[in-house]
Amino acid sequence: MGETHNQSNIGSGVKDLPRYAIYVHGLASGRRSSTYGQLSRRFKQYSWVAVDFGEDLAQNVERLNALIGHYNPELIVGTSMGALELLYADAPNAVKIACNPALSLAQCVRTTIGLGRHQYLCPREDGATELELTEQMCQRYEQYIALRPILQGSKNYAIFARHDELIGDKASAQAMQIAAQSGFEIYIDECGEHRVNATTLEIIAQIVDQL
Repeated sequence: MGETHNQSNIGSGVKDLPRYAIYVHGLASGRRSSTYGQLSRRFKQYSWVAVDFGEDLAQNVERLNALIGHYNPELIVGTSMGALELLYADAPNAVKIACNPALSLAQCVRTTIGLGRHQYLCPREDGATELELTEQMCQRYEQYIALRPILQGSKNYAIFARHDELIGDKASAQAMQIAAQSGFEIYIDECGEHRVNATTLEIIAQIVDQL
């Protein structure tokens, strides 16, 4: 399946079974992203799992659900498109932390990222270096989001940057409202940006410490 793991020592007793966490990366990224590295180094109490996801939202959610079924994670952290996929993932036993969920993904692709070919932001398992974003893909994003309910985990949190340079403040505020209405506790990252940075990690740590 091409997973990346960061696993601590595992003993033979039930109490020593690994505590799994899954990281879900954003569009044009991958399992080798710097965010995965930051999370796995900071939160060593978990055995972290990450895979390369593609650009198809529906397929990604299906694959994420398969990972959840296999690992039964305690925690799932998603960023950007990965946070969007996390909202729709069927994980009632896991804590969900969605960082800047890209509910306006289609609009972002059309107006900010741009249609056409783009470089991946990190090395990929299959060796691919480019992806292509199309109008048809944007329409599928919109249809998927319009037709499916957001699902809750055991506890639900969403972190939003005060000023999101990629999504835009208006779209970010709309996503925040949707997340709150869907049962997610909202945290505002005053010094954050769209990608996870030091202040975002501190908020995640604050959430994890209270679990």
